[in-house]
Amino acid sequence: MLAPNQERCRELAAKLRQVQVLPDEFLIRPESQEERSREANFWFYTVAICQHTKSLQGTLEGRWLRGWDYMVTAGRRAMTRDAQVFIAERMRGITSQGLRTLYSDDGQPSHSTLDRVEERAEQLHQCAQLLLEDYDGDVMNLYRGAGGRLRGKGGIMERLAEFEPYSDPVEKKSFLFLMFVSRAGIWHLKDLQNLKVAIDYHIMRIALRSGMVEVHDSALERALKERAEVSAEVDNRVRAAVQKACDRLIAHSGHDVFAVDNILWMMGRNCCFYDHDPFCGPNRCSQKGSCSFIRSIVYDCPGHCLFDGVCLGSLDGGYRRYWETTLHTSYY
Repeated sequence: MLAPNQERCRELAAKLRQVQVLPDEFLIRPESQEERSREANFWFYTVAICQHTKSLQGTLEGRWLRGWDYMVTAGRRAMTRDAQVFIAERMRGITSQGLRTLYSDDGQPSHSTLDRVEERAEQLHQCAQLLLEDYDGDVMNLYRGAGGRLRGKGGIMERLAEFEPYSDPVEKKSFLFLMFVSRAGIWHLKDLQNLKVAIDYHIMRIALRSGMVEVHDSALERALKERAEVSAEVDNRVRAAVQKACDRLIAHSGHDVFAVDNILWMMGRNCCFYDHDPFCGPNRCSQKGSCSFIRSIVYDCPGHCLFDGVCLGSLDGGYRRYWETTLHTSYY
């Protein structure tokens, strides 16, 4: 059905070697045990409700933000006012109204653009309840119980999968959460080689359009290009194939998993975004003023995507017609 294209991955990896990733503006390196716990729990709950944030946007601290950037900035703002916002006892009882208040420009719940609010509130309740039952309300105790290991019986991945928002078979949210706590120096993972790129719709879109993953099924190709809904099983297969291709990028690019994840995700939400035609081939960039890619990646942008000229989508309109899988999911 799908398979990574080894040669294409090597060619794209050569492009990745031309850039470097800047420090993440949202990361804070804690200096005490109390701060480590506070930061770990902040990331745990924030990532738990990070699915399909397309509607979320607004102005915070004088900046227009969207999606993930808005979610993290709003969470940080709340923590500066009340350091205990993201603790289990509070998350277990947070209401839909409270969630809208948190993720609004001015604290007015009616002004929030967050969607699927009841679903997200229930996710927070589930996470908090299980954390209270099994880990004394602190995700740091999950890390300690796993001995800092990702894989194996009783490892971090197995324990995270017990939380409904983190139960994705392709483990997107688990890997994303671990990216933050690892890069911030909060968790020191003993088997870091088991950390994978967190596959979401942005990275799927890049992988399919670039040709780093080949589709060998005409029905699936048609579904992807026509944005027809697919089953959860098909979605898992597509994302698993993309994840394997990303492993090849890491192996050939000289970048670690953190950098490859960041570059592809930033590319997908800027150069190859869902709101406009991809900035490649004959289509020049028109969004430099709002581009988060060039704020996060050292790239002297010539007006087109980093993969331009190698990505098949930049050369072939048929590949530009590929989209990520379409289905309603809370996994990403």
